[in-house]
Amino acid sequence: MSETETLPVPRCPRGLREAGKRFWREIHSRYEFIACPEVVLLLEEAARTADVLARLQQIVDTAPELRCRGSRGQDVAIPELDALRAYRSQFAALIKQLDLPAADDEGDSGSGGPMSRSQAGRIAASARWGNRHGK
Repeated sequence: MSETETLPVPRCPRGLREAGKRFWREIHSRYEFIACPEVVLLLEEAARTADVLARLQQIVDTAPELRCRGSRGQDVAIPELDALRAYRSQFAALIKQLDLPAADDEGDSGSGGPMSRSQAGRIAASARWGNRHGK
């Protein structure tokens, strides 16, 4: 396959909703994950986390109040705010684990434009597996 050809985006995992599907399509349209099943599992988990984030954000956005009464009558944040914070942290950790190359990393095409999925995949694999066997 030539550098200019792109691979089709793999089918979204079952059960993904709108936000998860959007994440799945966008990440696969920019990067190539051939022979990286562990990365694909991280991507699926990140897509599912994106769905949960979207659902929690909608609850927070439509809540009449962001405070409620705690077990002792004190004012506390609604539980969805804490869950939203935790899931955002989880999503950020999953993205960090993917160790995707930044657009301004060395090894790009040199044209100043975006990398092809093949180039990005090679850079990601090189960064991940680089000098493993002392070669």
